Amino acid sequence: MRRYVVILLSVAAAIVLCAVAISLALDPYRIVHPLLGEFTFEPNSRVSKVSFLSHACSDYNAYFVGDSRSATLSQQDLAPVSDLKFYNFSTPADNISAIVRRIRFLLDRGCPVSALVVEESIDVLLDADEIGSYSLLLSENPQVSGENRAAFYSRYFLSAQSLTTYFSARRRDPLTHDIYFPDGHADYLWSMRDGSSFLLQRCGIPTFSAGQLSLLADKLSGYRQLAQLAGQYHFKTVVWIAPLNHWESGVLLDPQIAGFLHQLHAIPDLSVVEPDWNSPMLANFRSWHDCGHFRREVFDELLAPSVARLVAGKS
Repeated sequence: MRRYVVILLSVAAAIVLCAVAISLALDPYRIVHPLLGEFTFEPNSRVSKVSFLSHACSDYNAYFVGDSRSATLSQQDLAPVSDLKFYNFSTPADNISAIVRRIRFLLDRGCPVSALVVEESIDVLLDADEIGSYSLLLSENPQVSGENRAAFYSRYFLSAQSLTTYFSARRRDPLTHDIYFPDGHADYLWSMRDGSSFLLQRCGIPTFSAGQLSLLADKLSGYRQLAQLAGQYHFKTVVWIAPLNHWESGVLLDPQIAGFLHQLHAIPDLSVVEPDWNSPMLANFRSWHDCGHFRREVFDELLAPSVARLVAGKS
């Protein structure tokens, strides 16, 4: 009987170790492997980018931050600014409160920070429940969150969820196809085929619940905290409003969204830049990866000149 129990436990341990080895080898969320190369499965860039910067932040002194709309930007998008070395610190479904925590992490480590270029998606208001439903994708690095490391890594390597999600996605046509580069930016290898997608319901003016609109105050609080850090540590902070497609841009007429933008512009130590909302690029499907993600040339034409001028300290 004792021998049987030992054999049973040995087999169970071998199975667990085998599963852990497979999880570590595949590491679909890039928790322990570098965030480099081509992906058809969306990695957790919050974890990998913090891990990278924890030992390489001295190579950079400026950062792009924001959500997936900002993730494609790199040094060349602000080429006139020659004295800054940019890293793209953007992550999926990001929010200003999380951004402030990660910037504090950099400052506390003594990382040089001379400028932040912050993307704001006025049409995205995610509550805690929505973020929690993507826990593996949106979990923070324990170095930022302070979470117990054993508990954190067990979710990815001792649980079957990571692998089952990965293999389930592999059986479908990939929703994403991206290439990540050493400076943190990504190239999106997917595009709109025609303009019909703009007419889908999810691509038009979003409707917000009262609970979602209440998050606007939280956003403003986060930006005020960021402005306070900018004043304290003497770095430039430029916030740019993400372009919306021609049909979705009607959200600007919402009084609460308009009020949010007005208050955002009024925060000291922040410079705020909006795109030309009448630009034909906002209705041209060739300027978009999908109806929510514009190509980098949209940023380069509608925002980069003003952002570069402000980052350089010119009015």
